[in-house]
Amino acid sequence: MTERVAGVAGIVAVVMFWTALFGFAAASPGYSHFHKAISELGAFGAPHALAWNLIGFITPGLLLATCGAGLARAIEISGRKTAVYWLLVMSGVGFAGTGLIPAEMRHGSPFMQSPFTVGHVVMTLFSGIPWTIAAFLVVGQVKQNPAWQRSRRVSIILAVVCVAGFALNILAPGLPVLAHRPGLAQRISFGIYFAWFLIMAVHLLAVVPRTRQVRAAA
Repeated sequence: MTERVAGVAGIVAVVMFWTALFGFAAASPGYSHFHKAISELGAFGAPHALAWNLIGFITPGLLLATCGAGLARAIEISGRKTAVYWLLVMSGVGFAGTGLIPAEMRHGSPFMQSPFTVGHVVMTLFSGIPWTIAAFLVVGQVKQNPAWQRSRRVSIILAVVCVAGFALNILAPGLPVLAHRPGLAQRISFGIYFAWFLIMAVHLLAVVPRTRQVRAAA
């Protein structure tokens, strides 16, 4: 897999997810982006659940895993599979896993006694936690790679924003603006997640020539 393929995979994942989100939401009567969780589009019994899980969760997740793998190997001077590699692959696979294990809803709320809902939550954490850790590890690797020096400041800002995005889902119930808009809080968090991959994918495509020059000189 080349860096170019990985970069394109990341961009396609972002476009596919958000296009699917607004498209499937529009096809679901009564669905509100402010109050409904994204997972409800793929929950058991939801209209078009199978299609959403495939197009909205599974395929974008696998594309993100591809992007993360290529990004990690491009940043590492030796091109080896480091911790960043495995963490970003885990994040993408975890995102895909939320579609493989849909949540079960009861009266508009997640049914936490269901093993499917528990599995869905675990996959969500399996996606978010490795990504947050990887975002900080990327900062250190970018510093060591001359081809990525121009991206260091961006990687630092993104790492800080990653923590904010991950914490938002936890703190949202206590924030007046978001307390009664759980759907909005989740979308902001997802927006940060996908923005990180999009920005890094674009940077990946931009530094492909410089990355190859550095490796050739090493």
